[in-house]
Amino acid sequence: MKYTFNSSWIPRLHPRGMTLFISLFIFSLLQAASVGNPAPKFALPNSQKQIRSLSGYKGKVVFINFWASWCAPCQVELPELRRLADDYRGKKVAVVAINVDQDRNAAKKVIARLGLSGSSMEILWDAKSKVVSAYNIETMPSSFVLDPHGVIRFIHSGFHPQDPDAWRREVDSLISKN
Repeated sequence: MKYTFNSSWIPRLHPRGMTLFISLFIFSLLQAASVGNPAPKFALPNSQKQIRSLSGYKGKVVFINFWASWCAPCQVELPELRRLADDYRGKKVAVVAINVDQDRNAAKKVIARLGLSGSSMEILWDAKSKVVSAYNIETMPSSFVLDPHGVIRFIHSGFHPQDPDAWRREVDSLISKN
């Protein structure tokens, strides 16, 4: 039996169109959230329905964490993030936890159970997953540490017991550079 490849379903592109397609693909890869690149901008509501944008944290070291209520490692990590935020309260550091659940009720239950209300950590809501997509998140939890200019300096995927010490070293190194 002879098999042949039927390419009729592949759209035919003019050579200029193919060049444009490849250029846009490469550009999108270069714009992905990666170390040394500016962090993708965002504007999301907090628990008081106030809109917070990345530009509002300018001049601060920003620790951005993406989490979900269904993520077991996230629930271990969140109290550590609260401690990080509380330890750096009053310094030029912001800890922002972005929840990606479509239904906030499950996330609110986690927040209550873990005693996260009233901490220095700000919780933002990305129910439509626009920001999580812009940061190209593949693992929950995921964290990004930004310098005061909004450039990504460190990325963490998942949660490991040694992470909180690494976070503090990274934040301290960025504070000392400014």
